[in-house]
Amino acid sequence: MSAPLILPVGRYTGEFHPSVGAPARYHSLSVGRLSVTVEDPQAFAVWAAAHRPVDLPDQPWTRAAVVDAARGLGVAAPDRIVAEFLADGLLVEVIPDTDDAVDFARAHRVLPLMVSLGNTPDDPLRYGIGLFGTEPVLRVPALVHDVWQWGSTGDDLWQVCLAYADAGARAEVADAREHDPRFVLGEVLTALPMLLGVDAACLDEARRS
Repeated sequence: MSAPLILPVGRYTGEFHPSVGAPARYHSLSVGRLSVTVEDPQAFAVWAAAHRPVDLPDQPWTRAAVVDAARGLGVAAPDRIVAEFLADGLLVEVIPDTDDAVDFARAHRVLPLMVSLGNTPDDPLRYGIGLFGTEPVLRVPALVHDVWQWGSTGDDLWQVCLAYADAGARAEVADAREHDPRFVLGEVLTALPMLLGVDAACLDEARRS
């Protein structure tokens, strides 16, 4: 079995400076309804390293890759910080196409942070994601695009995958695999490191009523 993907949880909301000209006291993350502060710069570097760089689009982003990336940022003991963040929920590991992946999807949401820029006549099967007035930062298949775009409408990622699969079955989408929510989830998880790496989305905890 392949090593699990590692993914950062939370939306970055910036640095806090206590006064004019003062250095940053901490970095802030939004997770669910909570604001999480990360005061240790090395710990924040590990969380940042969990976002796969855009120049490594084909590299599986695993715990070992994050540790290596964090060491490259000058972190002295990244293994310890990774373990702490996995325990605290600021990092999460998941293997696509497993029962654990469904549990992961029930526990998390994928929230879009950019906008859809549509497809093009030259590339009608992929959709751009980015900011208005600029070139797309990435292009993704329609399935990934739609689940990403619908991410904030559901309480969790699994709910969105169920809705997408059901819509595909009702519309008699030609690729019958898209009628299966597990297939949909597998495709999204494969693309998730890319979406998180360019800040097109963030991973949040599931919404609970």
